[in-house]
Amino acid sequence: MVDWKVRAIRGATTVSENSSEAIRDAVCELLDVIEANNACPPEDIVSVTFSVTPDLDAIFPAAIARQRPRWENVPLLDVQQMYVKGSLERCIRVLIHVNSQSPQSEMYHAYLRQARSLRPDWHLARF
Repeated sequence: MVDWKVRAIRGATTVSENSSEAIRDAVCELLDVIEANNACPPEDIVSVTFSVTPDLDAIFPAAIARQRPRWENVPLLDVQQMYVKGSLERCIRVLIHVNSQSPQSEMYHAYLRQARSLRPDWHLARF
């Protein structure tokens, strides 16, 4: 028997500009990749935290996620990423806590676009 445990899934992406459309496209792409590569229906998601760099303020990523099918009851939070000189700009990060029977080592972490440089060891490992 495999026990259910809370697992964490990480991801990040970047946008070319601070616009609602660019942020929406990036958040949807990121969440699509994470959902396609992890067995985590929205009903099993414990919570999702998005962080954005200070140069992104056109729309809340959580507002975009809330519009996804079956995500209306997922607890969502947006925060501003700490600024570090020379760090990646226009970056959206996500941390998803999910109830799962899979071990943590099987969770797929998606790093897309320019964010691939943040975790090259995790970049699209299953593709």
